This record gives sequence, structure tokens and C-alpha cells, in this order.
Amino acid sequence: MTDIGQQPQAGEFNSCIYTGVVRHRRFAVAKHEFSYKMFLLALDLDELPALQQASRWFKVNRFAPLSFRCSDYLTGKASLTRQDIWEKVSQLGGAPLDGKVIFIGQMRCFGIYFSPINMYYCYKNDDELVYLLAEVSNTPWNQRHYYLIDIENQPVSDKDFHVSPFMDLAMKYHWRIKAPGKQLSLHIENHNDTKVFDASLNMQRTALNNDNLRRSILSIPAMTVKTVCGIYWQALKLYLKKVPYIAPPEEKEADNVR
Repeated sequence: MTDIGQQPQAGEFNSCIYTGVVRHRRFAVAKHEFSYKMFLLALDLDELPALQQASRWFKVNRFAPLSFRCSDYLTGKASLTRQDIWEKVSQLGGAPLDGKVIFIGQMRCFGIYFSPINMYYCYKNDDELVYLLAEVSNTPWNQRHYYLIDIENQPVSDKDFHVSPFMDLAMKYHWRIKAPGKQLSLHIENHNDTKVFDASLNMQRTALNNDNLRRSILSIPAMTVKTVCGIYWQALKLYLKKVPYIAPPEEKEADNVR
């Protein structure tokens, strides 16, 4: 099996399944930490037509236990291509390249969709990761916003989108990103004068095939519901710890409201 940054051999996909743990830690006002087991699909957007035949457990733009409905993402159109992603990268100030794009995120699970963050790993010449386009959504406001991260610089970016009602915008994101391969690793820290929060994703790769999809779905059969319920459950815990509620700034528009 090749790394996701390499071309697959005959009979293989760049697309795969990642299984592991997401962890959140809060260090300010009240200490709080949790972790959840989850799985994510990594999809080479050029492979979407071929993936239709990969498994009866997964379909594109059709109902299935796991369904990648293109209209849930980015443009809201009935199709999603790497050219769409590169157009968004260019709009956000990135170089107008045209290499491979790997989507990693959540999708419809038995018809229900919500994903706090979708990641588009953008490659130059199909083997050099150059950008991460992060598509961030919030609940219950149902808005989304985009951050473009230059992999070479691993920059600090302003937090300019309201996600948690228990954290304000007066801070910066510090990104640590590695190209996906046998492992998927992503680390984000929120800083004002000190570190106030971090989130980490650590996962292992398995092949995207019928047996592995079935095992993943049966191990966590309501992934989307688990994600949404987890958000509100942790919000209740923060409320009980008397962390102040922060209303979203009405004057700032999100990139998309749906």
C-alpha cells in the first residue's frame, strides 16, 4: 500500500480510511479535556467516479450507509472537483496550481450530515503537499469559513470565525500539519498571550475497501450523530463549570450560511 502522497499501484486507491482519536484540551478559565474515537474517509477527488464501485457501504451523491454528497461541501454544487478546490485556494491568495487534492472529513452517515472541519490537502505535481484548505463549520449557526495554510510556512493565523460559544475571537491559530501517509496527524493550538486550547487528530490508515468500510461503520454506526451529540455534551460540561457564554459577533459575516 502506498502513502497517500504517492500514486497508487494497479488495483489500489489513493483514497483510504483513517481510524483513531480526536482530542480537545482547554487550559484557560476552566481546565477541560476529552477525546473520542472516530474514523474519517480520505478521498482523492479524481477518484470519485471509480469509488462508486468500491463498496455497497459507500456511494457518491447516492444514499448509502456512508455517502459523499458533493453539495454538502465548498461550492454547494452537484459535483466537486480538484479544480473547484484550486479555485478557492486562488481566491484566498494561494498559487493557482492544479495538483492532486485529497479530501479528509466527515460525510453523510445514513443520510445525516454535519462536519466541524473538512480538510483539503492540496499537492503540487501530485507528490508535494503545498496547502491545507480548512473548511470550518459551526453549530447551531450553520455557517462555514475557510482558512488557507501554507505548508512550508506553517503559519499563525487570526481566529476570525466564531465556532465555540465559550471562546472569543481574540486569539490566533497555530497550525502543525504533516502530509497524510500511514498516519494522519494534525495539531491546532489557540493562543492569546498564552496557549488556551489545543486540538489534535492522530489516526492510522487502512485501505478503502468493502470489508474495512463495513467494519468502520459497524464500529461507530452513527458517526454524524455522535459528533453533534458530543459537541452539545461537552458544551453542557463547560456551562456547568461556569465558563462564560460568548455570543457570536453579529456584524461579521461567515463565508457561507446554509
